[in-house]
Amino acid sequence: MSAATVLQGDWAQGFATSYGRNLLANELTEIASYAVVTHPEPWALLEPTLPHPPAAVIPAGDLTPSHLEHLVATMPAVDAVIGIGGGSAMDAAKWLHWRRSVPLYQVPSLPSVNACFTRMTALRDAGGVRYEGDAVPERVLVDFDLIASAPAALVRGGIGDVLSCHTARFDWQLGAAAGKDQPWDEDAAAMSLAYLDELEALAPSLAAGSDDGLRRLMECHRDIGWRCHALGHARFEEGSEHFFAYSFEEVTGRTIMHGELVTLGVLIMSTLQGNDPARPRRIAELAQMRTDLTELGVTWQEVETSLRRMPAFVEEQSLWFSKANGLVIDDTALEAVRTALRVG
Repeated sequence: MSAATVLQGDWAQGFATSYGRNLLANELTEIASYAVVTHPEPWALLEPTLPHPPAAVIPAGDLTPSHLEHLVATMPAVDAVIGIGGGSAMDAAKWLHWRRSVPLYQVPSLPSVNACFTRMTALRDAGGVRYEGDAVPERVLVDFDLIASAPAALVRGGIGDVLSCHTARFDWQLGAAAGKDQPWDEDAAAMSLAYLDELEALAPSLAAGSDDGLRRLMECHRDIGWRCHALGHARFEEGSEHFFAYSFEEVTGRTIMHGELVTLGVLIMSTLQGNDPARPRRIAELAQMRTDLTELGVTWQEVETSLRRMPAFVEEQSLWFSKANGLVIDDTALEAVRTALRVG
């Protein structure tokens, strides 16, 4: 099954979504009071365009359960909560919507994650990530001007949560065959390949900064989010590439832009899987995204330490079965990864 037969016309399913410009200002004419969960950069751009100020501006970033529950207790009574920014803003806004039963609107400032199209919040808890909650926004507002204001490299990095289908599908097949995973689903597995076909087709227009490229990428995210809920899991798009990202965050105590970190995981794990690593490299280059460790602000030592930690990490966190389980990180594996990442 290919993108030509699956992804045609208005193929994407999922949350109600609008594309355009000045979308939030228009929406707020119908909303008397609201709280925003946001990052400083997108808020600085949107705030002057809005018809009236919010009742509260809540900084995004901390996704620990204790912090989110503090926000639940302290957010004033409002008619809506609006997430503006990246994944942590989307996830925190989802939690407030779910816990306070307040209508939700999502305004992504980057296509860096599919968090605005998924229903659960990715909590940071006990050194790992767990998913909880059930959030359905009134609408996702994709503002082309807002996203275009971000550095181009960060927009291009938004391919990560679609490119992850390449390695996640392999891991799912591995786990299902071993009887250690979600049952194999041919339709969902075929969609993994269809998303990759669509991503490869849209990558040049995303690199060029076109509205069409961005819309097509967001539609992939939208359909993936819907499919995760319909299946009851994200196995077709989340695997060892994400687990590398989680291991990296635990080992280093920091993170980089999610899509770039996941793409790094795809390049690494597709190599260790023996799973056509040339394809994700080609798609990343078509999108002109950053993959060089120096550009990403990542050291080889951080990569190596994260890889050595992965086999124990996935067991401790009870993550889905993948190539990471029982992975031997020896000199041969490290040299293969160094070559894949073009580390001198």
